Amino acid sequence: MTIRSRLVVSTFLLQVVSMALLGWGVLAVRNQYQQRDMRALAATIAVSVERAASDSLIQRDDVALLSNLKFLKAQYPAIASAQIRWKAKGRERVATVGTETFGARTRASRFVVADPADAGRSVEVDLQLDESVLWAPFLEANQRLAKIILLVWAVASLLGLAVSFLIARSLTRPIVELSRLAGEIGAGKLGGKLEWDSDDELGGLVRVFNAMSGRLEEFDSIKRNFVSSVTHELRSPLGAIESFLQLIREKTSGGTPEGLAQSREFLERIQVNVHRLSGFINDLLDVAKIEKGKMECVLRPMELPQVANEVCQFFEAKALQQGVTISNRLTALPSVIGDADRVRQVLVNLIANGLKFTSAGGQVWVSGEQFRDGGARWIEVTVGDTGRGMDAADRDRLFQPFTQGRNISEGVTGHKGTGLGLYIVKSIVDQHGGKIEVKSTPGQGTRISFSLKVAA
Repeated sequence: MTIRSRLVVSTFLLQVVSMALLGWGVLAVRNQYQQRDMRALAATIAVSVERAASDSLIQRDDVALLSNLKFLKAQYPAIASAQIRWKAKGRERVATVGTETFGARTRASRFVVADPADAGRSVEVDLQLDESVLWAPFLEANQRLAKIILLVWAVASLLGLAVSFLIARSLTRPIVELSRLAGEIGAGKLGGKLEWDSDDELGGLVRVFNAMSGRLEEFDSIKRNFVSSVTHELRSPLGAIESFLQLIREKTSGGTPEGLAQSREFLERIQVNVHRLSGFINDLLDVAKIEKGKMECVLRPMELPQVANEVCQFFEAKALQQGVTISNRLTALPSVIGDADRVRQVLVNLIANGLKFTSAGGQVWVSGEQFRDGGARWIEVTVGDTGRGMDAADRDRLFQPFTQGRNISEGVTGHKGTGLGLYIVKSIVDQHGGKIEVKSTPGQGTRISFSLKVAA
């Protein structure tokens, strides 16, 4: 049975049972009031008979009592019988009005009325009331009420069934749609979203599902980009190495000085590609360490300007080839607490990114300044460039693994990379207890800043 069917059945049964209990409650309460009214009617009949007996004693007319009892019996059909005993001066006479009904449920009462003028005269009346006759008018009213309640119950049940179906449909419609979208996602069609404007639990479920669907689509895009990047990162240097090795074999077979010189040049190019492969594999290993929480930094006092100068010198040849000016503006700064190799890795990644997105005639620089935070001194290191910059969407996803900005698609200098560098950079800065932030505007360059604590 589907959820919608269970909701319809359970809601309908709940309404039916509720209406039945309500009707039973109304009849029960009405029965209590009717029992009270029946007792009041029986008391009224008894009082009337007692009054008739008292009047007959005062008037000394026994026949009047019989006549009054017959009149009362005609007025109150519930009087089954009344047995009268007159007592005067030791003598007793008996008379009966009506006939006693055997097997019927009766209500009996006895009372004695004395003559106020003559204590020796009295009359004793045994009154029998037929409860079925007493209850008859109330029973008829109850039957009419029960028919009305049954009719209302039937109509309300039909309406309740329709309402139950509408409620179940409104509640299960987003679930059905979510199931359909989940099937599409399972079939590989990612990115589907459901429009459902509601602030209840279902609305929250739809929003979470939409976020999950969008995230899955993003992960799928990241996976495709990563596979493409990894393929390129592996194929390009391996293809170059294979080509250069073939050329070296051809050049060295002749044994000429020119061939040997060209072979040395090819060996240098092979070394560059091997270095590129080594860097890529190291990035993958670093990411694996970060994911497992095993990346460790050995923190000790270090000279930041010296490390920055080494990195800038390393990129001077590449910057000159691109027509970009690279400069180190870190001077006269105190020692900081850090892992020199990891800080060097951070600067290498940031400067490489700056060169990648800066065209000829641009600048890439490293600068720093001191600031205080919580009683401790820090140095904020900034790697800036005059390149193309990026928008807010790219800034928000900048430090996610295997993720690259949309500005990587074309016009970059050198290989595009795999989107691991800045993720590793942020992890290293976090290991040092610092913070990293990005300031960038499309067309106006990028500044990425990170902080290192000054050594005591």
